[in-house]
Amino acid sequence: MSTAARPRASIWAYRSLIWNFAQRDLKSRFKGTALGWAWSLMAPLATLMTYSLVFGVFFHSVAPKFGNGRPGFFAVWLLAGLVPWNFFLIAVLISMPTLLANGAMLQKVYFPSFAPILGAVVAILVQTLIEFTILAVVLVIFGNIGLTWLLFPLWLVPFIVFVTGVALSLAILNVHIRDLAHLVNVALQLLFFLTPIIYQIAAIPSVWHRIPVQDLVRLNPMAVYVDSLRQLVYDLQVPSIGVWLQIVGWAAGGVVLAFFVYRWRGLDIGEAI
Repeated sequence: MSTAARPRASIWAYRSLIWNFAQRDLKSRFKGTALGWAWSLMAPLATLMTYSLVFGVFFHSVAPKFGNGRPGFFAVWLLAGLVPWNFFLIAVLISMPTLLANGAMLQKVYFPSFAPILGAVVAILVQTLIEFTILAVVLVIFGNIGLTWLLFPLWLVPFIVFVTGVALSLAILNVHIRDLAHLVNVALQLLFFLTPIIYQIAAIPSVWHRIPVQDLVRLNPMAVYVDSLRQLVYDLQVPSIGVWLQIVGWAAGGVVLAFFVYRWRGLDIGEAI
């Protein structure tokens, strides 16, 4: 079917289909396993324990004080950085092969290529919201609660939009450039260490061999999202206007990128699979 003859692809119009894809992913992810959904928390908890042991015990990394003035706890501070990073990482890695996995269906029945990708992101978001809840419970246990928590939804929505835009763009391009998945895997490993998850931005030298290292790290969108989340829920501080503009700006950039990639390569994706 030609692009012109196809129905106009609206995310809202296909919301039921997107949710069906999300439900399918949620049901199939841990189907047949003994622990079921418990496995969704095993990987992040194992990562948290590993990094806490290596950097908190072996390298004696010290977390900043809680916003309530109490001494900081490295594992909690680390968790506040790992939760958003894991959402970004898993959303990208799970979404990229989604269109290829649904290739046979796309060639037989028309539905917009964004539907299975958004469904995958929604499924991962459900798991991430559980992790955010665990983070909130831990912070409550430490008595680290403040009015800044009310701004969390204003942080979360642009973050979800940004991650979705990146995941959608990469998933579509992966159909046309099969080497992209390997390149993205390498890039994500580098991006992890360029994001202040296991270290504080203040620990980075401002200038190294005349290179403004700290400013370059701040240009990383994940650095902005991770650092601003910690400000809200850990430091109990409101990010500056400049930071909020970056949060919204990266989200807008993700939308623009996804729109153009979808219009450029995502309309007739079934023919390329």
